[in-house]
Parts: sequence; C-alpha cells; structure tokens
Amino acid sequence: MQPKRHALANQKGGVGKTATTLGLASAISHRGGRALIVDMDPQANATEGLGIYTEDGQLTTADLMDRTEAGSAIDAVVATDWNGIDLVPSHLDLSNAESSGASDLVFRLDVAFEGLDLSPYDAVLFDCPPSLGKLLFAVLLTVDSVYAITEPTKDSVKGVTRLETTVQKVKLRPNPRLELSKIIISRRQNKGEHIDRERELREAYGDLVARTVIPDLGARQDAHSAEIPMHKFRGGRALSLQVAYDDLLDELGITIGANA
Repeated sequence: MQPKRHALANQKGGVGKTATTLGLASAISHRGGRALIVDMDPQANATEGLGIYTEDGQLTTADLMDRTEAGSAIDAVVATDWNGIDLVPSHLDLSNAESSGASDLVFRLDVAFEGLDLSPYDAVLFDCPPSLGKLLFAVLLTVDSVYAITEPTKDSVKGVTRLETTVQKVKLRPNPRLELSKIIISRRQNKGEHIDRERELREAYGDLVARTVIPDLGARQDAHSAEIPMHKFRGGRALSLQVAYDDLLDELGITIGANA
C-alpha cells in the first residue's frame, strides 16, 4: 500500500511549516517509522535542518522541476542521519522555476513521482515554499492532502483562507483527490492576539483545526540549528514539543507500520 502524500503549506513565511515537517519526521523516526521529506522551498531549510548540504552532481527538487521524466524522483532521494528519514533535497536554483515559461512546468513534479513504489515509507511530507506560485501548484498536483500551517495571527490566518481557495480550485479539476485535511496552529503563545485568533479559527473551521497546538518554544530553533531530531534534543522545554509532535502525528492518523 502506498503512503499518502501530504503538503505542509501557507503562503506566509515564518509560520512553522518546516519546523512542523521536521517535528513530524522526528516523531515518526522516534517510533521506528520511515518518512520521505520532499523539500520544495528554494531556501532549503528542511534540507539543512536534516544535515544535508548538496554538492555538485546531487539531484535536487530543482532538477525535478527542470525536466519531464517519469519516476526521476527516486534518483534524487538521499539518506539522512535521522533514523528512517530520507530526503529529496532542495537548492536555491529551485527559485528559477517560478519564472519558467515551460508549458508543462506544474506537472513535472507529479511526473517525477509517477510509478514510484513508496510503500517502505509511512508518510511522504512535502515542505512547501511561502507563496501561492507555481511551485506550490506543482505540489498540489502531486499530493493527496494539505496541512495548512498557521500562526494565530491576522496575516497567517489570511494565508489559510487563500490557501483553502487554491486547494478548492485544484481539487475541482487537475487533482480531484486533493483535500485540505487539517489546519495546524503553530508557534502559539499564551497571549491576547494568539488566543483571539485561535478562537476565530476554531469558530470558522470547527474540527478542521487540529486539537493539538504547537507551542512557540526556543527548543525548536535550537534543535533545527543542531540538525538533530526534536525527540533527541535536550533542554529548552524540548519535552513539550516532543509531546506535541507525538500527539499531532496521532491526530493526523499517520500510522507507523501501516504499509508493512
């Protein structure tokens, strides 16, 4: 059985997309599972957070978006030092795709994954760029579901609304299997605006908003800078984040060993 492909997205940057991607990967690894991370952000933060620095000759998502070749994504997969976590790395060159005039550009990522046996993985997570451009559209044509990651702030919540509209348009025709599966509140602080915006989100979207909330704690950036999984990081209230990512993994229904 093939695992579901999930996009973690929001048009606004700095809301915790990469941190949530890596937090879920850490939870999967901690439970003895396997995941494939696909870094579709030209800033390559997920790539570097996993301790991968691309060298000459290494295929990246920039290469996948520069050609039309069925199944070519398998040649870009690299192992990381995180147990059970593999990666299709990103590179700054990926930003060139936004200005490409190729008529088939947005379909190239889907073609790159065409026919691949991904059954060894429990999940495939696509870390998306902070935009609603061609790169995000390419991801939405490739995945089964979208997790909208948002801070509980005005601009981030607006980003969720715009992302929802984009998902609905893509679902209408190019990718009818696509679903907005969850809205995940990230980087939450126990203060006025965050509390008010969280309440607005839950009133507007109901159960679509995940019960699990990811707190804004320094351990997240510290673990990222150290390039180690959150579940192996000590200090800075890391345990609170470990519990949150574990709970989120359960709530999203990502089951370890389901494809065994």
